[in-house]
Amino acid sequence: MPDSSHNNSSGARNIDPRKLAILLELMKEAEGKSMDKLLPLILSTNKKLQDQNLTFTKDESELMLELLTKNMPPKNKAQLNMLLKMMSNRK
Repeated sequence: MPDSSHNNSSGARNIDPRKLAILLELMKEAEGKSMDKLLPLILSTNKKLQDQNLTFTKDESELMLELLTKNMPPKNKAQLNMLLKMMSNRK
């Protein structure tokens, strides 16, 4: 069962409900997935946001990353951080 503690965080309370729905969907789909499965999920989430003319703010992106990496080993966290940073530099 997904951890719902993020619903009570101050960051989650301030997110547009449409963004929050997309974030919660990502969290549900990402649960228990390996690193090689996370990147396509993140890209898919980004596409959903673009299709709705939405973007995550820096704070929202940090919240998403914090939630996604909450139970990851440090090595996987570092890899995901690096991948996301590379993706954001491409824009």
